[in-house]
Amino acid sequence: MDQQETIDQLTLENEELRKQNKANEQRIAELETLLKTFQAKLFGTKSEKSASSDKNQLTLWDDNSVFTWSEHTDEQSAESSQKKVQKSQKKWQKRQGQIEGLAIVKEVKRRAEKTCPFGQALKVVGAKFVGKKLHYKPAELWVVEEYVETYTCACADCLAQNNGQTAFFSAAKTTSLFPHSLATPTLLENIVYQKYALGTPLYRQLKDWHRFGWNVCESTLAAWVIHGADKLRSLYDLLHQKLLQRPYLQGDETVVKVLREPGKKPTAESRMWVQRTVQKDERQAIYYAYRPDRSEKSACSLYSGFTGVLQCDGYQVYPKVACTDRVGCLAHVRRKFFEAAKYSQTAKGPLKILDQIFHLEKKWASLSSSARMSKRNEFLRPLFEKFWQTLATCATLPKSLLGKAIAYALGQKEAINKLLQYGAIDISNNTCEQAVKSLVIDRKNFLFSTSVAGADANAIWLTLIESAKANGLDPQKYLTKILTLVPRLGPFPTEKELEAYLPWN
Repeated sequence: MDQQETIDQLTLENEELRKQNKANEQRIAELETLLKTFQAKLFGTKSEKSASSDKNQLTLWDDNSVFTWSEHTDEQSAESSQKKVQKSQKKWQKRQGQIEGLAIVKEVKRRAEKTCPFGQALKVVGAKFVGKKLHYKPAELWVVEEYVETYTCACADCLAQNNGQTAFFSAAKTTSLFPHSLATPTLLENIVYQKYALGTPLYRQLKDWHRFGWNVCESTLAAWVIHGADKLRSLYDLLHQKLLQRPYLQGDETVVKVLREPGKKPTAESRMWVQRTVQKDERQAIYYAYRPDRSEKSACSLYSGFTGVLQCDGYQVYPKVACTDRVGCLAHVRRKFFEAAKYSQTAKGPLKILDQIFHLEKKWASLSSSARMSKRNEFLRPLFEKFWQTLATCATLPKSLLGKAIAYALGQKEAINKLLQYGAIDISNNTCEQAVKSLVIDRKNFLFSTSVAGADANAIWLTLIESAKANGLDPQKYLTKILTLVPRLGPFPTEKELEAYLPWN
């Protein structure tokens, strides 16, 4: 081998080593970013606010912000005093607003001694108002022993109708929620409300029930929750049917665990799917549905019959759902750039544009659908175009956080641009994610469902409670009413009979 060939070979080897070294550096950078990301998720803040949103916040150790003001003049002191009075009045009004609507009981304190120090009788001239105090009465449990009064009649007509025997009559019995059970609508409502609205699992509720004198076991409460949900399943199904008839829907899903699910390990993940109406819909409804997986089959079955516009994230099964159109979620796009901006200055450019879009959109929240669409086309369309142009000029590694954020955004470009076409739909899917969060908070407390029946019951109760809240109803009063009246309709109620019990009615 001559000298030139040796030099060429060494040059090639050197070039390969450079490429390998560059690839190793890129891999190290990716792993360092991943490590920082995981550390931030474990120990960092969960807020998605940009640093620019906190620009007016004072720092604790800013020397320029401490003891730098001049001495007050008399006029300044008077102004300060007046501001304090106004602030005190506002605080009083705020406190009064907190108790507005509560029952008021007037209580007058009287002197024990009715005479003056010299023995003369005192005369009442009035009562001076001192203040208001809010009181609380602890919950109570009591047992009602029910009797049915019996009557008799021995008139000629009754004797003739009963072959000469005395006729007997009785009052109507109260319909039991469950046969041979202590359960009442108000009791079950409280159990359900505590579990799903307050996030208190059944085993923790037991301590209170035992303290009240009811020595119940957890399995009884669990059975009541499941059987109570079955009583309201027809209403739950009708709500879903009505939901699929709406012109616009939002969709999402989250992980749940079921220990005893046929064909699956206890550690395997299942899904709770969430559908809801958009904020501008006159009929607010939120629907939860348990499914064993996140498959296309589950998605298509849940959206079967829906012919409107669906807003969702970029999960691959949603484009396969049969609907008129699919719109993307800008919050999912922004979230990825927000994470990338912690480690990359380049990501702050697209993030700033997205923040401008959300800032403008917030101003138009109260506008009608047509007015909001007009505003979007006038002000957001240029920002959208600027955003896509910015992504085209960003140089980054494909596997970095910024690279993944860009890839996700470009993959959703068509669906994101459709936000300009529908003024009734928000630019983000956050309203639906808030409904998911209600389930997530409960899941952190009860962790899992023991059976599929329990997971289905979770879906039914969450649907009814969250839909009631979305329509401005008191969920406790709503649950009590439907638990009292819906079971009286029998096992096969008609749609017309159930209509009156939907949350928006």
